Amino acid sequence: MQAWIAEQRALSGRVPRRYPSIEDAFKRMQEANRHLSPDQALHLTQYGVNQNEDGTYSWKFDNYVRADPPYEMTVAEIEELRRRIACPVLLVYGKESWASDPVKDGRARHFRDANVIALEGAGHWVHHDRRDTFLDLVRGFL
Repeated sequence: MQAWIAEQRALSGRVPRRYPSIEDAFKRMQEANRHLSPDQALHLTQYGVNQNEDGTYSWKFDNYVRADPPYEMTVAEIEELRRRIACPVLLVYGKESWASDPVKDGRARHFRDANVIALEGAGHWVHHDRRDTFLDLVRGFL
């Protein structure tokens, strides 16, 4: 717990990366996610940055999401939690994401009723990378 408190305190002093211009932040957005169209990247940049007092730009981001929780759930606890979900579950992932296939890695099998869909041409931001397809899937699921 002391280590977690120290981590929280350290995060409070973290200075976000600064970009000299919106154009520089836009370029970084495009580098970070090559699946985004220029229009999507520009939109996310324009609404995803704040201008700092010195005129530079930084991403709107909560530094505290970088922190690990003060304790971890065991694998058995996570599996039990998933087994208790009674409603249907839609798991969508991009085949080019860093995240693994929930069927192959076993995560999906613990849900009572899981539908897993993998989308080509999408990374971790499936909802941006394949927005229309993603929305169609979610609408159909709901």
